[in-house]
Amino acid sequence: MKKHKILNLCLALLLIWLTACEKEGFYYQDQARIRIEGPYKWSVGTDSLEFSFVTSPPDVTEIIMEAQLHIMGVASATDRVVNLSVSQEKTTAGTNHYSFPSQVTVPANQLSAILPVTLKRTADLQENTVRLYIEVSESKDFKPGVNERNHILIKWNDILSMPKNWDDLEEFFGAFSLVKYRFIINTTGVSEFDTNTMSWAQLMNYRIMLKNALDQYNAAHPENPLTDENGQFVTF
Repeated sequence: MKKHKILNLCLALLLIWLTACEKEGFYYQDQARIRIEGPYKWSVGTDSLEFSFVTSPPDVTEIIMEAQLHIMGVASATDRVVNLSVSQEKTTAGTNHYSFPSQVTVPANQLSAILPVTLKRTADLQENTVRLYIEVSESKDFKPGVNERNHILIKWNDILSMPKNWDDLEEFFGAFSLVKYRFIINTTGVSEFDTNTMSWAQLMNYRIMLKNALDQYNAAHPENPLTDENGQFVTF
């Protein structure tokens, strides 16, 4: 008798759980589904990925982010296709800002595949952050997964801002300007100058390096020496 009561209780709890899942809008019924995860380094396990080209060398014009497509279900003995699309309502990036395949094949006997998303570095990103919302579209092989994981949102820019410690750096680099700061990053490969860990001699060496690089630039462009966004000549 006691065993029957326990069995009835288990069945009742199972029914409650299934009902709750149904109300949430998703439950697994032998229909394979897809969820998306961004590269952990950039998305930190969330559905949103943020990136800036600011610290990248000037010759870097694009970067590939490898998102992961994971199957919610079992592996198949045949290849299967995932359809992907852009939500125009949630996207501000233009087609000149990105590229990615509209279909990705999950190989036979595999439970995941890579979705390569190319983010492009365009001039307007120095003033604006763009957004790209990629979502899973239903295919003959897969349905979208749960709402929280059936998409990935990518935001990126190339926007510079004045470091909070520039007052300490002014002794070495002079008055701040965006053009000067980008020249500093492109020349030294350094985007953060920590006066708490860098010695006076290190910072002075950077100043000498930058002055020499600026002299070379201006010598190569005698009719157009480096000026900042305020029309002032860049100096160190």
